[in-house]
Amino acid sequence: MYAETLATGHRAIWSLPEHLRTTKLVLIFHDAGSTPETVAEHYFTHLPTGTTGLALQAGFNAAFGHNWFTSQDHQNPNFPEVLSAAHRVFDAIDDDEFGTTAYTSIQAIGVGQGAALATTLLRVRPEALSGVVGLNGYVIDNPMLTALDPPEHDAQSKRVLWITFGEEPDHPSAEFSKHWLTSHTQFVEAKTTSAITTFLIQNVS
Repeated sequence: MYAETLATGHRAIWSLPEHLRTTKLVLIFHDAGSTPETVAEHYFTHLPTGTTGLALQAGFNAAFGHNWFTSQDHQNPNFPEVLSAAHRVFDAIDDDEFGTTAYTSIQAIGVGQGAALATTLLRVRPEALSGVVGLNGYVIDNPMLTALDPPEHDAQSKRVLWITFGEEPDHPSAEFSKHWLTSHTQFVEAKTTSAITTFLIQNVS
């Protein structure tokens, strides 16, 4: 793992040294109260050969680690904060930041609150990502985000692998997430992380 503080101020962990990084990028977003080191340790091993992993640190301090949003409620009412978190990521993947002329594919893996961020990126700039993996996560239920959603069952919708460990959560966030995912993405469910590598390979351009 290769730690770096980017020009944008992000603390980041790369899976490869600079001279070996490729144009096939996989962003990895940690859960609330966690760190990029934690998700890098767990999920860099799932990256296909020829891809480069980049685990970013969230912007809000927490008791342990950092949070992407100050609220963990799936009905997060703070639209500016949600949008700011998304743009924090888009700022970090600007071509000038890494000296890369163009990424041929960008995918995202998000854990918990990081999955909420990853699906938000799909809503804000769907053309930027070729696929998303969510682990024990949720989708934010916010009317202003809903206004950005494409039509339901759009033929151009992106593929999402949604992994839930243990029993299905009996919570309103799970119901909304399932509805949004089945309506706005090509939704694939799994129960273990063993599906991640194959899914990422299928989405690499």
